[in-house]
Amino acid sequence: MKFSKTEFGYVAMLEPGEEILSSLSSFARAQNIGSAAVQGIGAAAELTIGYFDRTRKDYVKKTLEGEYEILSLSGNISFFQDEPWVHIHVIVAGPGLETQGGHLFSGKVTVTAELALTVSRKKIERKEHAETGFRYLSLDSQR
Repeated sequence: MKFSKTEFGYVAMLEPGEEILSSLSSFARAQNIGSAAVQGIGAAAELTIGYFDRTRKDYVKKTLEGEYEILSLSGNISFFQDEPWVHIHVIVAGPGLETQGGHLFSGKVTVTAELALTVSRKKIERKEHAETGFRYLSLDSQR
C-alpha cells in the first residue's frame, strides 16, 4: 500500500495482489488510527460479498468469479476486541457490466484501489448485540 497524508487523513493506493480488508487493517494499526471513514474505487478479483440475515444471525456469502470494477467502496474502521475492524460495502460491475453489491468479506486488487480515509485518533469500539449477533458501533458510551 502506498499512501500520502492529507489534512483530513490519507489518500491510499492498493497495488495488484493486495487483499483489501487485511491491508486496511494493517494500515490502521501501523498509523495508529482510532477510527476512519473509507471511500474508494478500483478493480478486484476473488471477491466474496454478502448480506446479514437477521433470522440466521449470520452472513449469507457469495463468491464472485472473474475480475470486477469497484464502482463504489465505502465503510469505516473501528475496533472490536482491541483489533481494527474494517467494515466495508461495495458495488461492483462484472464482465457484462451487471452490478452486484454487499458487505465485503474479501477481495484482491487486480489493477489498483484508490482510497480516501478520513481519520480520527478517537478509538471507536464495536460490541456484539446479544439478540442479533451483529457487531454494532458502540456509540452510547462515546463522548
